[in-house]
Amino acid sequence: MNLNKKEVQDIKLTHFTKFVEKVQTNQEKELQKKIKENEEYIERIKEHDKKAYERYLSYSTYLSH
Repeated sequence: MNLNKKEVQDIKLTHFTKFVEKVQTNQEKELQKKIKENEEYIERIKEHDKKAYERYLSYSTYLSH
């Protein structure tokens, strides 16, 4: 089967386009994963800070009496 020049170029471009879309999708997944990990970390820090503040208040109250 003989292919003309235009058909060969179209095939290569289609393959490359699919590859680029796949790479972008993988990058987006990694970015979403990092964002989720950061959000979970921030929530842990907020909880830790809340507990530390409550302990500080109870200790301050203890000292004031």
